[in-house]
Amino acid sequence: MIYVLAIACQCFIIIESIHFNGGTIRWEPVDPQTNSSTVVISIIQSYSWSYPTIKCANDVPITTSGRSSANTNLTCVADCSTDGGYSVNPVNILTDCVSASSSLGMMTSERSVNATLLAGAHFYISYRGSAWRAVDSPQQNNLYWSVVCFIDLRLRPDGIINTPPEANVVSPQYAIVNRTTQIQIPVSDVNAGDDLRCRWSVYVPGHRRRRQSNVNENLYDQSAHHMYRKIRADGEIPHIRKKRSCSSACDFLCFCSSTPCLSAPTCMLSICFNAQGCRIVTAPTTAQNTTTLETPGTLPITSSYPIRQPIDECGGICYPNTVPNSTTLSNCTLTFTGLIPNTWYAVSIQVEDFIDSTSMTPMSSVPVQFLIYVMPTPDCSITPIIIPLNGCLEVTAGVMKSFNIFVINKCNPFLSNVSDIVVSAGITGMEVIQRHHQPLVLHPPRQPRAPQQLQQPLLLKHQHRLRLLQLRRHPPQLRHQQLQLRQQRRQHQARQLPPQQQQRLQSPRQQQRRQRAQVKYPRMLG
Repeated sequence: MIYVLAIACQCFIIIESIHFNGGTIRWEPVDPQTNSSTVVISIIQSYSWSYPTIKCANDVPITTSGRSSANTNLTCVADCSTDGGYSVNPVNILTDCVSASSSLGMMTSERSVNATLLAGAHFYISYRGSAWRAVDSPQQNNLYWSVVCFIDLRLRPDGIINTPPEANVVSPQYAIVNRTTQIQIPVSDVNAGDDLRCRWSVYVPGHRRRRQSNVNENLYDQSAHHMYRKIRADGEIPHIRKKRSCSSACDFLCFCSSTPCLSAPTCMLSICFNAQGCRIVTAPTTAQNTTTLETPGTLPITSSYPIRQPIDECGGICYPNTVPNSTTLSNCTLTFTGLIPNTWYAVSIQVEDFIDSTSMTPMSSVPVQFLIYVMPTPDCSITPIIIPLNGCLEVTAGVMKSFNIFVINKCNPFLSNVSDIVVSAGITGMEVIQRHHQPLVLHPPRQPRAPQQLQQPLLLKHQHRLRLLQLRRHPPQLRHQQLQLRQQRRQHQARQLPPQQQQRLQSPRQQQRRQRAQVKYPRMLG
């Protein structure tokens, strides 16, 4: 590849509706032990979309009406001279629908595509587009996304090709206003012993001159090595480089693509290099009235650098610009507190694997981007119980296996109920057959024994049949929970009665009976 100093304008797909909710790009070698001159890898893309704005079908998103031209490729953005032939036959961004939820308004799509590259290839690929929905408070509109994945086929220190970690986060995530929420980024790696770390995605600028800090050419990733070395030295997560706004004048180092610089004839290259700024020449313009569903965000024009291209891992949602100030990331756990209800936030994280806990050189980098919605305080905020909580299910290859997952709603169903179940990371060949939403009643023993594993019969009111469900529970606690639910149900039914019957329930005689019962059975009625 020839490096020249010129303006390289990249073409991206602009879609007229808010539709993109985030996603991830990862890869894995088909045979990590291969010693061939070429290596076959699978590039796996997984994205979340607004539903039914984007149709649940194959070849998402072009199968949605009006988006037939919304296809583009995963573009090499850095180290393209060592991409192993990827740029000759790039992979497009089309994926296939995996699941959709009407109640949550979300759809997930995924696709895996094989690519044959030269051994030892290492480069960065990116999916860029526009625009995110309005995020943050005050709102920021029309922010573009940039999802960047680092592919490295050089042999690990242990002599095999690395397999990057896998991370999947359901988007959007939900948080309750004024309540601290911890969002766990689920990460896994098939290479046992690798050290997995999460960090904020950043913007790494390009450069035209070789710096003394980059004399070591044997590093996997120069910029990431420098960044992790700085983290260890300073003991804090680095912030991204603040880009010049250039919203009112075409000042020194402003991009010629910015709005003021478009009216500056002296801004000839990609950046205004005049120390006094480029003079703006005004000219009369004719305004036209247009109506669209969404004003798409502006994708920046990128410049070519002869030594190192910039790496934009986060687009318009770089930390800390689109999350509350108190948001932190530690050990792949995001701690988030939303102070304003009905507000959206956007998060961009990189998951990386290292050969051991002392290494500062990542072997791969996998992006994870998702949205967070801050909900108003609900009528009931008790988390449902999912059973099994953390079981290991054994299956035999080639043999059909079915199992049930039960969700117990601990809130009053008249106030709050479970709307849907979403699978964040599935298994190839697995599909959801049925979903039943039915009320149930638990009947524990009259005289509870010590905590033990027992079979609790579940009475399904609508189907009039029994199922057995294993619960590892304290029977007294179950009894107490059921009495609380019954008491809430009676209170709700009492509010539905005519005024005369409500007065009868509130008579002195009835109150005396309740007081005596409270003294005799304090735990049952408390």
